[in-house]
Amino acid sequence: MTEALLISLGQYDDPSIPALSTTTQDVEALQELLRRPDIGASRTDDVMVLVHPTLKQLKETIETFCTLRDLDETALIYLSGHAILNDRGQLFFPCRDTGRSHLELTAYSLADLKTELEACRSQQQVVILDCCFSGTFAKGMIAAQDLDKIAQDFSSTRRALLTSPTSIDYSPQHKSKQRSTYTQVLLDALETGMADGSANQPLDGTVDVTELHAYVSSHLQHALPAFSPTLYSQKDGYRMIIVYAPYLEFRKQVISLASQGEISIVGHNILQEQQLKEGIPQEIANAIREDAMLPHRQQVEKQRQYDRICEEISRRESPLSDNTQAELLQLRQVLGLPPNPFASEPMPTFVNEELRDTTSPPIEVAAIPVETPVESETPVEASGNRLTQFLRERRLLRSPDEEAEPANDRASQFLQERNISPDLVRLGLASLAILALFGAVLWALFQPFPGSKPQIASAEGWFNEGTRKAQSGNRNAAIEAYTQALNLNPTPANRAANLYYNRGLEYANNGNIDQAFSDYNEAIRLDPALADAYFNRANLAAKRGDRSAAIKDYRAAERLYQQQNNKEAQQAAQTAIRSLPQ
Repeated sequence: MTEALLISLGQYDDPSIPALSTTTQDVEALQELLRRPDIGASRTDDVMVLVHPTLKQLKETIETFCTLRDLDETALIYLSGHAILNDRGQLFFPCRDTGRSHLELTAYSLADLKTELEACRSQQQVVILDCCFSGTFAKGMIAAQDLDKIAQDFSSTRRALLTSPTSIDYSPQHKSKQRSTYTQVLLDALETGMADGSANQPLDGTVDVTELHAYVSSHLQHALPAFSPTLYSQKDGYRMIIVYAPYLEFRKQVISLASQGEISIVGHNILQEQQLKEGIPQEIANAIREDAMLPHRQQVEKQRQYDRICEEISRRESPLSDNTQAELLQLRQVLGLPPNPFASEPMPTFVNEELRDTTSPPIEVAAIPVETPVESETPVEASGNRLTQFLRERRLLRSPDEEAEPANDRASQFLQERNISPDLVRLGLASLAILALFGAVLWALFQPFPGSKPQIASAEGWFNEGTRKAQSGNRNAAIEAYTQALNLNPTPANRAANLYYNRGLEYANNGNIDQAFSDYNEAIRLDPALADAYFNRANLAAKRGDRSAAIKDYRAAERLYQQQNNKEAQQAAQTAIRSLPQ
């Protein structure tokens, strides 16, 4: 299973760092594909997106992402933005608040990323950098050998690094379109599944890092012959599977029919029937056909190029000298044509590294506060074990801005302490009585009708209203209040995460498991460090009988509780795992 973190670093406060317009589109398109169960994730929250973060936000998100990974998961980190090499040979990724003159202090380094991944439990780690590579000083001066050394040091037997072309000429031009050229080819490889089988590997319905790199290299070279992407890893790292490759049977049929060149009319009809049977979108089917026929068409075009050159030489030199014949033979080799002009053989696929073949009992929790004070307890189901006692002590998230009850006024004491005549006091009291009566009438006129909603204008106010309703046991009213708050688009993200979490809790207590799942998913997406959301979602998965999903979320909660130094909660997560039926 692949868990992905997709990072867009394209907007900067420092005007000396050029903005990149494609980074957001890059991560959004990749997110959409990786969230497909037939390609990447099993759940939507398995793919996280971070757009134009500050350095602090980037550090915290990467740390959380790495902390949550399990041994059997593939951790994929994709980064689209600038990559700047300093004069000491260190690679940095500028964030929104990075100052170029203080790069080492304000940007995120590849060394920092390596440190986090070294501590990550995942045994399969893939990092993809689609970046504009540059140096800190002389424009365009970046030593390929320096990048090569950094990348080789970063890679390992459990970690692969793929990069877009590092040439300075690639960067501005090819990241100024709707999507960057490198990422677009990457998307094509994943969406069609055609990377499966590249690098002379068998068609098996999966794509490993070598296959992906080989596909991207060949297609990028066709579009941009001067640029070459790179792949770095060691030993078994070259065979790490990244994603599933969809449409396997259809692709096999297309490749078989295209093996002799163009697909015949009969072949197209065969494919059309299979396409309808499998429900493959027309644009995807067309792309698979075109991709399968591309090597043959490239071969034909190179043969035509060779023939044109031969024709031109023959007009100038006849018969051909031995030297010219030797040069023509060398040209055939350069073009990838067979030595015998009448022979035909497939063009080999190259990668830029040496490869080695290898095989590769739940109860709903009431909410815990996140950076907020706690309030009164929320009742849970009765039980005598320690886990239930822990759950009974959980709290509802509260707004930090809720005000205390106003103190009693001392108007009478104030009047008695002043030297005011009794007549004036009586006159003042009478006036106050009249004003009070008038105010009471106005108050009654402007009161909402029975059953109408409270007149609350802010998300914070609805948050507080939902908390009060939840504490009073009115779950439906609490759900309505939290919904009203969410409709007002609260910020920051962790405030919205708290709202989704609290609403999910009320849905779960009402027995609406599907809606509770949805709200917990959204809470985790907005705040990946919200440990209780993982714990509660694990409870729901256990109720559904999905033991593997429950274990995964309990473990995620356990690691976050450990990170937060919450030993009691960590122990509760461990107990919950042991309590799951076998």
